Amino acid sequence: MLYALIPTARGWVGIAFSQRGLRKLNLPVQGREDALALLGISSATDPYNDDAGSLQRQVMDYFNGKGGGFDCRLDLSGSTSFQRRVWKATMEIPYGQVRSYKWVAGKIGKPSACRAVGRALAANPLPAVIPCHRVIRSDGKPGGFGGSTGNIHTKLMMLSLEGYRLRY
Repeated sequence: MLYALIPTARGWVGIAFSQRGLRKLNLPVQGREDALALLGISSATDPYNDDAGSLQRQVMDYFNGKGGGFDCRLDLSGSTSFQRRVWKATMEIPYGQVRSYKWVAGKIGKPSACRAVGRALAANPLPAVIPCHRVIRSDGKPGGFGGSTGNIHTKLMMLSLEGYRLRY
């Protein structure tokens, strides 16, 4: 497993990747050590890659409010087929737009699985790349936002970066 730490205007973002692709991305945190800890990386045992190339640029651009897309291979090993279906549907939500948990459930052919969709999104190892922050409640409220550093303020910040303002 390789990793890189990326300084952004919102804090440090850590990424971890395998030969298969991007495996983990943490949301911005204040310190480099915090980003390492969220990745579950020990700098003494895992190789640092200071040339993660275009992926680092894409992460920097996104969290600096300058970019909207990610073009990279993903390593989703360890996830369930249901999670992968939810995440694939979520990746179809355009930059700067939102959809409801109900929309995602319908998109994967499970219209009554809104809560299961929420649990799959909470397990998303690649927030921003798999844009779970673009999924909100049917009533227009933000809903939850999981992950190790995720909270409603992070979700609102990410939507704001994309030019979307929730009114609730």
